[in-house]
Amino acid sequence: MKKERHEKITVTVRLTDEEDQALSRLCTLKKISKTGYLARLAKDQAKRELLDYAAGEYIEGKASLSELAKKTGLDVPTIMDEVARIKGGESRAVEAFLFAVKTLSKLNKDSDFYDLAVKAVRE
Repeated sequence: MKKERHEKITVTVRLTDEEDQALSRLCTLKKISKTGYLARLAKDQAKRELLDYAAGEYIEGKASLSELAKKTGLDVPTIMDEVARIKGGESRAVEAFLFAVKTLSKLNKDSDFYDLAVKAVRE
C-alpha cells in the first residue's frame, strides 16, 4: 500500500529565547522535533476550536448541523457528540442544583423554596 503524500506549507513562528528554551526542553523530554510538536499542537487546537465553534453555533440555533459540518470540515456525528456532551453537563448541573435546593427546602420545611427553584430552572 502506498502512503499518500501531502504537500507541506511552511509557517514561520517567532519565539523569544524563553519560549524556545521551554519548547526545546519539552520536545527533548517527549523525543519529538519542534516542528512535529508544533504541527500536532496546531492541528489539535484548530480541531478543538472548530468543534467548540460548531457546537456553540448549533446550541444557539444559528446554524444547522449540515451547515456547520460544511463550514468546519467536521462530520455531523462529531458535532452532535459535542453538543450532547455540553448539554448533558448542563442537565447534570441543574439536577445537582435542584437536589441541593430540595434538601434545604426539607430542612427548613419550606416547600415554596423548592417550587420557586423548579420554576426558575424551567424559565
